[in-house]
Amino acid sequence: MSHSPSPQETAFNQLLSGIQPLGDGIFRASIDASWLQGRTAFGGLSTSLVFEAMRQQVEASRQLRTLSVSFVGPAPAGDHRVVTRVLREGGSVTHMQGELLCDGEVAVSVNAAFGKARQSSIQLAGPALPPLKTADDSEPFPYIEGVTPEFTRHYDMRLEHGAMPFSGADSADFGMWLRFREAQPLTLSHLIALGDVPPMPGLNMIKPPGVGSSLSWYVELPSHIPDVSADNFVYYEYRCQAAGDGYYNNVATLWTEDGQPLMFGRQVATVFER
Repeated sequence: MSHSPSPQETAFNQLLSGIQPLGDGIFRASIDASWLQGRTAFGGLSTSLVFEAMRQQVEASRQLRTLSVSFVGPAPAGDHRVVTRVLREGGSVTHMQGELLCDGEVAVSVNAAFGKARQSSIQLAGPALPPLKTADDSEPFPYIEGVTPEFTRHYDMRLEHGAMPFSGADSADFGMWLRFREAQPLTLSHLIALGDVPPMPGLNMIKPPGVGSSLSWYVELPSHIPDVSADNFVYYEYRCQAAGDGYYNNVATLWTEDGQPLMFGRQVATVFER
């Protein structure tokens, strides 16, 4: 999978191309109102903006291995700053820290590790994709203006199994086919933005009114990240491992359509039942 931004002009690529260096590890970044979830940009977008600023400062041989994200405050539409610094650059791994600052306040804090490939006798392919319904046979997750989060207008989502949010389901777990509505080759920035799109497990167990948001997000990438063609879906399996006191411990895996692992994730999310 490419590390560099795609030249194709899409709504998401416009946000990436708008990340401009100002010097000393500081970048300008803009958020369009169509990418909001309530009063803030959804977490996948804000994280991808910070990652893209980091990526521009790391040599291509050092692949992103992990991201650790804390969602601290709101990231509204407008022009903001991304502030980055190298924590350590060793012989194999570069550790970086980045923050999205909105009105001078930290909205998102990201720690990332970029590592060179090392000689190893161990190669494990990762978990296999279970038998599934196709995207065409799965239930569309519609964008409804004024009802579903605004940013979902940019994504084509199909619920393969599990329940819709606020349906009072017995299980929080679900699986979903997912892609950008505007066909575009996926870079790592696109993959990160896809990784936080689905509604968190747990929202489907409560009944409205209620609201949920990510508190923290941890992403791991396999050693080989396969390419995903412009119009292909990825499959997202999301499970809730434990929940209580309004906090949910969730785990996710993303695969390509042909069953190759793309991303492994963990999330602590909060749900406010009203």
